[in-house]
Amino acid sequence: MENKKWDMYTYILESKDAVRDIVDHQEEIFDEVVDYLANQHIEQIYIIGSGTSYHAAVAAKPLVEKVLGIKVYQSYPIDFKDERIFNKNTLVIGISHAGMSASTIYGLDKAREEGLMTIAVTAEKGTPILEHADKQLFIEMPVEHAGPKTKGYICSIVTLDLLGLRLALRLNKITKDAFDDYVARMVKTSDNIPLIAEKALNWYQENKEELIQCRRLYIIGYENCTSAMLEGTLKISESVRYSTQCYELEEFMHGIYHCIDQDTYMFYLGSAGQYYERCKKLKRYFEIERNSHCFLISSEDTHDSRNFYFPFVNDIDFSSMEYVVPLQVFARTCSSDLGIDANIPSDPEFHKKMASYIF
Repeated sequence: MENKKWDMYTYILESKDAVRDIVDHQEEIFDEVVDYLANQHIEQIYIIGSGTSYHAAVAAKPLVEKVLGIKVYQSYPIDFKDERIFNKNTLVIGISHAGMSASTIYGLDKAREEGLMTIAVTAEKGTPILEHADKQLFIEMPVEHAGPKTKGYICSIVTLDLLGLRLALRLNKITKDAFDDYVARMVKTSDNIPLIAEKALNWYQENKEELIQCRRLYIIGYENCTSAMLEGTLKISESVRYSTQCYELEEFMHGIYHCIDQDTYMFYLGSAGQYYERCKKLKRYFEIERNSHCFLISSEDTHDSRNFYFPFVNDIDFSSMEYVVPLQVFARTCSSDLGIDANIPSDPEFHKKMASYIF
Protein backbone atom coordinates (compact mmCIF):
# COMPACT_ATOMS: atom_id res chain seq x y z
CA MET A 1 0.00 0.00 0.00
CA GLU A 2 1.43 3.34 -1.09
CA ASN A 3 1.01 6.08 1.51
CA LYS A 4 0.45 9.51 0.02
CA LYS A 5 0.87 12.79 1.85
CA TRP A 6 -2.94 12.78 2.09
CA ASP A 7 -4.34 9.32 2.52
CA MET A 8 -6.97 7.48 4.56
CA TYR A 9 -4.32 5.63 6.55
CA THR A 10 -2.41 8.84 7.30
CA TYR A 11 -5.61 10.47 8.54
CA ILE A 12 -6.33 7.50 10.81
CA LEU A 13 -2.91 7.96 12.42
CA GLU A 14 -3.54 11.70 12.82
CA SER A 15 -6.78 11.17 14.77
CA LYS A 16 -4.95 11.02 18.10
CA ASP A 17 -3.39 14.47 17.70
CA ALA A 18 -6.60 15.91 16.25
CA VAL A 19 -8.53 14.89 19.37
CA ARG A 20 -5.91 16.40 21.63
CA ASP A 21 -6.02 19.66 19.65
CA ILE A 22 -9.79 19.91 20.12
CA VAL A 23 -9.47 19.22 23.83
CA ASP A 24 -6.65 21.77 24.20
CA HIS A 25 -8.69 24.50 22.47
CA GLN A 26 -12.11 23.59 23.79
CA GLU A 27 -12.87 26.97 25.38
CA GLU A 28 -12.51 28.91 22.13
CA ILE A 29 -14.33 26.21 20.15
CA PHE A 30 -17.35 25.74 22.42
CA ASP A 31 -17.85 28.75 24.69
CA GLU A 32 -20.03 30.85 22.35
CA VAL A 33 -22.41 27.96 21.64
CA VAL A 34 -22.50 26.86 25.29
CA ASP A 35 -23.27 30.46 26.36
CA TYR A 36 -26.22 30.45 23.98
CA LEU A 37 -27.54 27.05 25.08
CA ALA A 38 -27.14 27.75 28.79
CA ASN A 39 -29.74 30.52 28.44
CA GLN A 40 -32.27 28.28 26.69
CA HIS A 41 -34.81 25.87 28.16
CA ILE A 42 -34.00 22.56 26.49
CA GLU A 43 -36.13 19.50 27.19
CA GLN A 44 -34.97 17.24 24.36
CA ILE A 45 -32.35 17.12 21.62
CA TYR A 46 -32.35 15.78 18.07
CA ILE A 47 -29.00 15.20 16.37
CA ILE A 48 -29.56 14.86 12.64
CA GLY A 49 -27.08 13.85 9.95
CA SER A 50 -26.33 11.30 7.26
CA GLY A 51 -23.51 8.79 6.81
CA THR A 52 -20.52 9.44 9.04
CA SER A 53 -22.32 12.35 10.71
CA TYR A 54 -25.21 10.08 11.70
CA HIS A 55 -22.81 7.45 13.01
CA ALA A 56 -21.04 10.06 15.14
CA ALA A 57 -24.45 11.00 16.56
CA VAL A 58 -25.09 7.34 17.44
CA ALA A 59 -21.78 7.25 19.32
CA ALA A 60 -22.31 10.54 21.17
CA LYS A 61 -25.98 10.18 22.06
CA PRO A 62 -25.61 7.98 25.22
CA LEU A 63 -23.02 10.26 26.83
CA VAL A 64 -24.83 13.51 25.98
CA GLU A 65 -28.09 12.03 27.25
CA LYS A 66 -26.47 10.82 30.47
CA VAL A 67 -24.69 14.03 31.46
CA LEU A 68 -27.54 16.39 30.53
CA GLY A 69 -30.30 14.20 31.93
CA ILE A 70 -32.59 14.78 28.95
CA LYS A 71 -33.70 12.63 26.04
CA VAL A 72 -31.48 12.68 22.95
CA TYR A 73 -32.55 11.27 19.59
CA GLN A 74 -30.31 10.56 16.64
CA SER A 75 -32.21 10.82 13.37
CA TYR A 76 -31.68 10.72 9.64
CA PRO A 77 -32.58 14.19 8.33
CA ILE A 78 -34.99 12.76 5.76
CA ASP A 79 -36.94 11.16 8.63
CA PHE A 80 -36.73 14.20 10.89
CA LYS A 81 -38.08 16.47 8.14
CA ASP A 82 -41.44 14.69 8.33
CA GLU A 83 -41.47 13.97 12.06
CA ARG A 84 -44.00 15.65 14.32
CA ILE A 85 -42.26 17.59 17.11
CA PHE A 86 -44.75 18.44 19.86
CA ASN A 87 -42.26 19.85 22.34
CA LYS A 88 -41.16 23.35 21.35
CA ASN A 89 -38.29 23.23 23.87
CA THR A 90 -36.33 21.09 21.43
CA LEU A 91 -32.75 21.65 20.30
CA VAL A 92 -31.88 20.38 16.82
CA ILE A 93 -28.21 19.83 16.03
CA GLY A 94 -27.60 19.37 12.31
CA ILE A 95 -24.21 17.87 11.50
CA SER A 96 -22.68 17.78 8.04
CA HIS A 97 -18.93 17.37 7.76
CA ALA A 98 -18.76 19.02 4.33
CA GLY A 99 -21.48 21.51 5.25
CA MET A 100 -23.44 20.83 2.05
CA SER A 101 -25.82 17.98 2.90
CA ALA A 102 -29.17 18.97 1.39
CA SER A 103 -31.22 16.74 3.68
CA THR A 104 -29.55 18.08 6.84
CA ILE A 105 -30.12 21.66 5.66
CA TYR A 106 -33.78 20.88 4.97
CA GLY A 107 -34.03 19.36 8.46
CA LEU A 108 -32.64 22.51 10.05
CA ASP A 109 -35.01 24.63 7.98
CA LYS A 110 -37.96 22.59 9.23
CA ALA A 111 -36.75 23.04 12.82
CA ARG A 112 -36.46 26.83 12.45
CA GLU A 113 -39.88 27.05 10.81
CA GLU A 114 -41.32 25.35 13.90
CA GLY A 115 -39.51 27.71 16.26
CA LEU A 116 -37.02 25.16 17.58
CA MET A 117 -33.45 25.94 18.64
CA THR A 118 -30.85 25.02 16.00
CA ILE A 119 -27.09 24.50 15.77
CA ALA A 120 -25.16 23.70 12.58
CA VAL A 121 -22.06 21.55 13.07
CA THR A 122 -19.53 21.29 10.23
CA ALA A 123 -15.82 20.97 9.54
CA GLU A 124 -15.88 23.44 6.66
CA LYS A 125 -15.97 27.23 6.88
CA GLY A 126 -18.12 29.22 4.48
CA THR A 127 -20.46 26.35 3.58
CA PRO A 128 -24.24 26.55 2.99
CA ILE A 129 -25.31 24.85 6.24
CA LEU A 130 -24.01 27.78 8.29
CA GLU A 131 -26.85 29.98 7.04
CA HIS A 132 -29.54 27.57 8.23
CA ALA A 133 -29.13 27.56 12.03
CA ASP A 134 -29.17 29.93 14.99
CA LYS A 135 -25.60 29.10 15.96
CA GLN A 136 -22.60 27.43 14.33
CA LEU A 137 -20.10 24.98 15.79
CA PHE A 138 -17.00 23.87 13.92
CA ILE A 139 -15.30 20.48 14.02
CA GLU A 140 -11.86 22.00 14.36
CA MET A 141 -9.44 19.78 12.44
CA PRO A 142 -7.17 20.06 9.39
CA VAL A 143 -8.84 19.41 6.04
CA GLU A 144 -9.30 15.72 5.26
CA HIS A 145 -8.95 15.37 1.48
CA ALA A 146 -9.79 11.66 1.17
CA GLY A 147 -13.42 10.89 0.35
CA PRO A 148 -14.02 8.32 3.12
CA LYS A 149 -13.72 10.25 6.40
CA THR A 150 -11.76 8.54 9.17
CA LYS A 151 -10.28 11.34 11.25
CA GLY A 152 -13.50 13.26 10.63
CA TYR A 153 -15.56 10.51 12.25
CA ILE A 154 -13.45 10.56 15.41
CA CYS A 155 -13.41 14.37 15.61
CA SER A 156 -17.18 14.54 15.06
CA ILE A 157 -17.76 12.25 18.05
CA VAL A 158 -15.40 14.29 20.21
CA THR A 159 -17.06 17.57 19.18
CA LEU A 160 -20.55 16.31 20.07
CA ASP A 161 -19.31 14.75 23.32
CA LEU A 162 -17.52 17.91 24.44
CA LEU A 163 -20.52 20.05 23.56
CA GLY A 164 -22.66 17.92 25.86
CA LEU A 165 -20.04 17.79 28.59
CA ARG A 166 -19.33 21.52 28.61
CA LEU A 167 -23.04 22.36 28.67
CA ALA A 168 -23.61 19.89 31.52
CA LEU A 169 -20.74 21.49 33.43
CA ARG A 170 -22.12 25.00 32.85
CA LEU A 171 -25.57 23.91 34.06
CA ASN A 172 -24.06 22.24 37.16
CA LYS A 173 -25.35 18.84 36.08
CA ILE A 174 -21.86 17.38 36.48
CA THR A 175 -18.95 18.45 38.67
CA LYS A 176 -15.61 19.71 37.39
CA ASP A 177 -14.02 16.49 38.63
CA ALA A 178 -16.53 14.42 36.65
CA PHE A 179 -15.95 16.60 33.58
CA ASP A 180 -12.18 16.17 33.83
CA ASP A 181 -12.58 12.42 34.26
CA TYR A 182 -14.72 12.12 31.11
CA VAL A 183 -12.22 14.13 29.08
CA ALA A 184 -9.25 12.15 30.41
CA ARG A 185 -10.97 8.87 29.52
CA MET A 186 -11.82 10.15 26.05
CA VAL A 187 -8.21 11.18 25.42
CA LYS A 188 -6.91 7.89 26.79
CA THR A 189 -9.11 6.02 24.33
CA SER A 190 -8.18 8.15 21.32
CA ASP A 191 -4.48 7.94 22.17
CA ASN A 192 -4.70 4.24 21.30
CA ILE A 193 -5.71 4.87 17.69
CA PRO A 194 -2.24 4.87 16.03
CA LEU A 195 -1.25 1.72 17.94
CA ILE A 196 -4.46 -0.03 16.93
CA ALA A 197 -3.93 1.02 13.30
CA GLU A 198 -0.39 -0.37 13.26
CA LYS A 199 -1.57 -3.66 14.77
CA ALA A 200 -4.47 -3.80 12.30
CA LEU A 201 -2.10 -3.34 9.38
CA ASN A 202 -0.06 -6.34 10.57
CA TRP A 203 -3.24 -8.36 11.15
CA TYR A 204 -4.41 -7.65 7.63
CA GLN A 205 -1.08 -8.62 6.09
CA GLU A 206 -1.06 -11.88 8.06
CA ASN A 207 -4.55 -12.76 6.79
CA LYS A 208 -4.32 -11.07 3.40
CA GLU A 209 -4.44 -14.25 1.32
CA GLU A 210 -7.85 -15.10 2.79
CA LEU A 211 -9.23 -11.56 3.21
CA ILE A 212 -8.49 -10.50 -0.36
CA GLN A 213 -10.93 -13.16 -1.61
CA CYS A 214 -13.89 -11.58 0.20
CA ARG A 215 -16.77 -10.30 -1.91
CA ARG A 216 -19.58 -10.55 0.64
CA LEU A 217 -19.03 -9.20 4.14
CA TYR A 218 -21.22 -8.90 7.23
CA ILE A 219 -20.20 -6.91 10.30
CA ILE A 220 -21.83 -7.78 13.63
CA GLY A 221 -21.82 -5.36 16.56
CA TYR A 222 -23.77 -4.45 19.66
CA GLU A 223 -24.17 -2.07 22.57
CA ASN A 224 -21.49 0.64 22.74
CA CYS A 225 -19.89 -0.44 19.43
CA THR A 226 -23.00 0.01 17.29
CA SER A 227 -21.61 3.26 15.91
CA ALA A 228 -18.28 1.61 15.02
CA MET A 229 -20.21 -1.16 13.26
CA LEU A 230 -22.18 1.36 11.17
CA GLU A 231 -19.18 3.52 10.36
CA GLY A 232 -16.90 0.59 9.59
CA THR A 233 -19.48 -0.80 7.18
CA LEU A 234 -19.68 2.56 5.42
CA LYS A 235 -15.89 2.92 5.15
CA ILE A 236 -15.50 -0.58 3.72
CA SER A 237 -18.38 -0.08 1.27
CA GLU A 238 -16.89 3.22 0.11
CA SER A 239 -13.46 1.70 -0.31
CA VAL A 240 -13.56 -1.94 -1.44
CA ARG A 241 -16.87 -1.34 -3.25
CA TYR A 242 -18.47 -4.75 -2.81
CA SER A 243 -21.45 -5.87 -0.77
CA THR A 244 -20.92 -5.03 2.92
CA GLN A 245 -23.75 -5.10 5.44
CA CYS A 246 -24.03 -4.78 9.21
CA TYR A 247 -26.44 -5.96 11.87
CA GLU A 248 -26.82 -5.61 15.60
CA LEU A 249 -26.02 -8.95 17.21
CA GLU A 250 -29.53 -9.91 18.32
CA GLU A 251 -31.23 -8.50 15.23
CA PHE A 252 -28.96 -10.65 13.07
CA MET A 253 -30.26 -13.78 14.76
CA HIS A 254 -33.84 -13.02 13.70
CA GLY A 255 -33.72 -14.21 10.11
CA ILE A 256 -30.51 -12.86 8.57
CA TYR A 257 -28.57 -15.99 9.53
CA HIS A 258 -30.36 -17.95 6.78
CA CYS A 259 -28.29 -16.33 4.02
CA ILE A 260 -24.85 -17.10 5.50
CA ASP A 261 -22.77 -19.77 3.73
CA GLN A 262 -19.16 -20.86 3.20
CA ASP A 263 -18.45 -17.90 0.93
CA THR A 264 -19.55 -15.32 3.52
CA TYR A 265 -17.02 -13.29 5.50
CA MET A 266 -17.95 -12.00 8.95
CA PHE A 267 -16.29 -9.48 11.28
CA TYR A 268 -17.47 -9.51 14.89
CA LEU A 269 -16.89 -6.42 17.06
CA GLY A 270 -16.44 -8.22 20.36
CA SER A 271 -16.39 -5.33 22.79
CA ALA A 272 -16.20 -6.20 26.48
CA GLY A 273 -19.60 -6.31 28.11
CA GLN A 274 -22.71 -8.34 28.71
CA TYR A 275 -23.03 -9.64 25.12
CA TYR A 276 -19.42 -10.68 24.46
CA GLU A 277 -19.91 -14.38 25.19
CA ARG A 278 -23.05 -14.41 23.04
CA CYS A 279 -21.06 -12.85 20.22
CA LYS A 280 -18.41 -15.58 20.47
CA LYS A 281 -21.13 -18.23 20.49
CA LEU A 282 -22.52 -16.87 17.22
CA LYS A 283 -19.05 -16.84 15.69
CA ARG A 284 -18.44 -20.48 16.67
CA TYR A 285 -21.76 -21.48 15.15
CA PHE A 286 -20.92 -20.05 11.73
CA GLU A 287 -17.40 -21.43 11.78
CA ILE A 288 -18.60 -24.95 12.55
CA GLU A 289 -22.07 -25.14 11.01
CA ARG A 290 -21.61 -23.03 7.86
CA ASN A 291 -17.81 -23.01 7.36
CA SER A 292 -17.92 -19.21 7.06
CA HIS A 293 -14.86 -16.96 7.23
CA CYS A 294 -15.07 -15.48 10.72
CA PHE A 295 -12.83 -12.84 12.30
CA LEU A 296 -13.22 -11.56 15.86
CA ILE A 297 -12.05 -8.09 16.91
CA SER A 298 -11.65 -7.98 20.70
CA SER A 299 -9.41 -7.37 23.70
CA GLU A 300 -9.16 -11.10 24.40
CA ASP A 301 -6.03 -12.83 23.11
CA THR A 302 -7.50 -16.00 21.58
CA HIS A 303 -4.15 -17.06 20.08
CA ASP A 304 -5.86 -17.36 16.72
CA SER A 305 -4.18 -15.36 13.95
CA ARG A 306 -7.54 -14.83 12.24
CA ASN A 307 -8.75 -12.79 15.20
CA PHE A 308 -7.65 -9.23 15.80
CA TYR A 309 -6.42 -8.77 19.36
CA PHE A 310 -5.58 -5.47 21.04
CA PRO A 311 -5.73 -4.41 24.70
CA PHE A 312 -8.54 -1.91 24.10
CA VAL A 313 -9.45 0.53 26.84
CA ASN A 314 -13.06 -0.70 26.46
CA ASP A 315 -14.49 2.49 27.95
CA ILE A 316 -18.26 2.17 27.65
CA ASP A 317 -18.57 5.85 26.64
CA PHE A 318 -15.85 5.88 23.98
CA SER A 319 -15.36 2.34 22.64
CA SER A 320 -16.52 3.17 19.14
CA MET A 321 -13.40 5.29 18.64
CA GLU A 322 -11.25 2.19 19.17
CA TYR A 323 -13.23 -0.59 17.51
CA VAL A 324 -13.75 1.30 14.27
CA VAL A 325 -10.01 1.51 13.58
CA PRO A 326 -9.39 -2.09 12.38
CA LEU A 327 -12.33 -1.65 9.99
CA GLN A 328 -10.94 1.65 8.70
CA VAL A 329 -7.53 0.07 8.14
CA PHE A 330 -9.08 -2.94 6.40
CA ALA A 331 -10.99 -0.58 4.11
CA ARG A 332 -7.83 1.24 3.06
CA THR A 333 -5.46 -1.73 2.72
CA CYS A 334 -7.84 -4.17 1.06
CA SER A 335 -9.05 -1.59 -1.45
CA SER A 336 -5.43 -0.85 -2.35
CA ASP A 337 -4.75 -4.55 -2.93
CA LEU A 338 -7.86 -4.71 -5.12
CA GLY A 339 -6.45 -1.92 -7.26
CA ILE A 340 -8.90 0.70 -5.98
CA ASP A 341 -7.75 4.14 -4.86
CA ALA A 342 -10.24 4.72 -2.06
CA ASN A 343 -9.08 8.32 -1.74
CA ILE A 344 -10.79 9.10 -5.07
CA PRO A 345 -14.61 8.89 -5.34
CA SER A 346 -15.96 6.39 -7.86
CA ASP A 347 -18.02 9.28 -9.31
CA PRO A 348 -16.88 12.79 -8.31
CA GLU A 349 -20.10 14.23 -9.80
CA PHE A 350 -22.49 11.94 -7.89
CA HIS A 351 -23.81 14.51 -5.41
CA LYS A 352 -24.43 17.02 -8.20
CA LYS A 353 -26.32 14.42 -10.22
CA MET A 354 -28.44 13.42 -7.21
CA ALA A 355 -28.82 16.97 -5.84
CA SER A 356 -27.83 15.57 -2.45
CA TYR A 357 -25.40 18.44 -1.85
CA ILE A 358 -26.15 22.15 -1.94
CA PHE A 359 -23.14 23.84 -3.51
